[in-house]
Amino acid sequence: MRILWIDDEIYDLKSVVELLEKEGFSVDIASSGLEGLEKIKNNTYDFILLDYKMPHLDGIETLKLINSIKPNIPIIMLTMITDREIIEKAMGNDVYDYIIKPVNVAQIIAISNKIKKEEIKRKFLGIGLSEVYSYINSIEDSYENWIKKAKLLFETRVKLNENDREIIDMEIESQNQKFAKWLIENYKSLLKNKTFSHNLFMHKFLNYQKVSIFIIDAFRIDQMLLFSKELPSSFNIEIDFYYSIIPTSTIFSRNSIFSGRLPIEIYKRHPDYLNNNLHEIELFDEFLRENKISSSYRILKINHFEEVSKIIPLNRDIEINVINFLDEFLHQRMDIESLKSIKSIDTIIKMLNVMLIDSKIVQVIEKYLNLDYVVFITTDHGWIVGKKPIAISGGSDITEGLRFKFGDSLRFMSKDGYLIKELEEYGLPRISQRFGIADGYGFFVYKSEEHKFAKQYENYFMHGGITLEEVICPILKIRK
Repeated sequence: MRILWIDDEIYDLKSVVELLEKEGFSVDIASSGLEGLEKIKNNTYDFILLDYKMPHLDGIETLKLINSIKPNIPIIMLTMITDREIIEKAMGNDVYDYIIKPVNVAQIIAISNKIKKEEIKRKFLGIGLSEVYSYINSIEDSYENWIKKAKLLFETRVKLNENDREIIDMEIESQNQKFAKWLIENYKSLLKNKTFSHNLFMHKFLNYQKVSIFIIDAFRIDQMLLFSKELPSSFNIEIDFYYSIIPTSTIFSRNSIFSGRLPIEIYKRHPDYLNNNLHEIELFDEFLRENKISSSYRILKINHFEEVSKIIPLNRDIEINVINFLDEFLHQRMDIESLKSIKSIDTIIKMLNVMLIDSKIVQVIEKYLNLDYVVFITTDHGWIVGKKPIAISGGSDITEGLRFKFGDSLRFMSKDGYLIKELEEYGLPRISQRFGIADGYGFFVYKSEEHKFAKQYENYFMHGGITLEEVICPILKIRK
């Protein structure tokens, strides 16, 4: 980026200018407002660094003159920490941002990155994203409309070139904050009449003579969109969605799917069942008996890649295949040296898609279709990559987990995340008086060990919290 630095002490800042040039910036300098104005008239700059305290023509007057000549150039005012009135005055005169002296290179780089992101946004607003944003922000928040928003956001993301996805990721992150707030406020009423994990079978899967269901652990909307492109054109495909219960964790959401019950009800009957996922068959058998469903069924758990191709349909009324190896791969990623360095979510999603296709799952689906099954592909929850630590405090009663925690002594040390005390109303077992759940891409760390674990868990695969990626689950319905 090309920048202009206007400062009457610019020649004393030679070392900082040299460091900027080493970082790839092209830096022009001016020792007065008048000299700076001449350079602005004859050159193009990505942004301007402007000192407030200069003789003759000060920073505020120079700012006004720059805006009259080139009103669209971002201007960063340089000032002292005690100049609070100056900051407010400058901000009122269309300054882009300010830096408190002494100036360091890291501050300038941070602002340049911010400017770059906004430039990308301006670029794409001109080719269709404006319509996407306008639509998303024009429709009211509801169960159905959040599905529409999530689908549109991830469809748009998949269509963009990988190098250009940063701007849509910013919008997804922004919408995630709104979604979490809306879900927490409306969750109790939504559970009563909308499709969540606990009523998924009754609402979506049991109206067919023969049905095959693939439940892929940790399968996001964007994974579904990529996977569906690999399916043969002869497949008749419909796309649907439902909401995972919270927390979006396998032991809660998947057990809820198979039992047809919320976690609070599972806990009352089988307290130990919420410690693991070893009881799907018992829970599903109980679900069928209590709902007087006489269908024959089979449940297979596929823990290894090579086991998929060995699935043989047995012509049962309901055949359920639980695919665990993608989730296990994600959990193991940070323990495998060759995979640890992969930071790109797009690269991870591509790898997961290749694994799924190479497992021969498409051929297994064809076997079911040839036997007149209706095939569904869905998930128990999605996943995110952790970015931001959320500081908490508490004692030894607090449960483990990066995205959710139970514990009487649980306390939040920031405004991020949600603390729930009415656990029963949220369908949760009262194994403690408090339940905390992370929103956005945050993860819980103890305040006393924040610096130690913040770096350790950054870029880890996680689920259990509230984001569009984790809560809104895709369903692919496939017929021949």
